[in-house]
Amino acid sequence: MDKKIIVLFSGGKDSFLSTCLVIEQGFKALMVTFDNGAGLSGTNSANGAERIIKKYGSNKAEFLGVRSVVGIWREFVLPFRNMKPKEIAEAYGELTVSQFNCLTCRSAMYTWTILKAQELGIKHVADGARKSHGFVIELPCMLERFREFFLEFGIELLFPVWDLESGWRLKNLFLTRGFVPKVIEPQCLLGTPLSGILDEEVQEATVSYFDQIVRPRAAKLISERFPITAGENYL
Repeated sequence: MDKKIIVLFSGGKDSFLSTCLVIEQGFKALMVTFDNGAGLSGTNSANGAERIIKKYGSNKAEFLGVRSVVGIWREFVLPFRNMKPKEIAEAYGELTVSQFNCLTCRSAMYTWTILKAQELGIKHVADGARKSHGFVIELPCMLERFREFFLEFGIELLFPVWDLESGWRLKNLFLTRGFVPKVIEPQCLLGTPLSGILDEEVQEATVSYFDQIVRPRAAKLISERFPITAGENYL
């Protein structure tokens, strides 16, 4: 029986290729797209999932749908919202709004995924993070923390395309698998990469907020079995 792996599937090229790679390593990929309440056309990811299932077969790939992480995300966001810039800097360092949004959103996705993996008895998770994107959460300082957090629950977090820097080679890897290197992915309205060199102060502040706020709160939500099925469709 194939090992199963949950793949954070945005429908973009990175998560698409990551899914192909883990399937080719012998996993059955359970793809899931997340809705944080601040994105457009989340269902676009279904197009990419269907392409993968058509190539590899339903015994190798399955789409779990678009799942809301709004309730989890708010657990990480609210402590920050009423703080003054001076208070934020004193407590965590020079944390930019863009990296704060990405950290808390990705952490909400990871928390949901750990809960789902526990429910299904799955020991592996994959994410299409790439170091060239310009997000602190995709740099070693955060990736190691994320890996360690998953390991606390007996789950291995994989980053199949992390060191793939060339967009040209990424397209070739699509072509060699019989895919046209075009995707239709949802659009997040909040995700903003840092331009140029990722400032060390911003990195340190992102790590600090994760260590002080996100990690302990996420562990608490997981220990309490925070519900992840309710709220998928708001009435």
